[in-house]
Amino acid sequence: MVANIEALFAAETKLLGLKLLAGQEQSLLTAYAALREMVALVGGDHPMGAEPAHVFVPAPAGKGQS
Repeated sequence: MVANIEALFAAETKLLGLKLLAGQEQSLLTAYAALREMVALVGGDHPMGAEPAHVFVPAPAGKGQS
């Protein structure tokens, strides 16, 4: 996977016409790899319980009401 990330990064920076210095390239490659991992998670098929903050479960009638 690392070789693929490096190839994607090289292809995209070339496509964008970015001229990076050696230090910039390494630090941006690290950030790019982390970003690609996050992008891969977006829209993935996750079970409902994976993120309980996004699941609405109404309280049974008469419970938890004041």
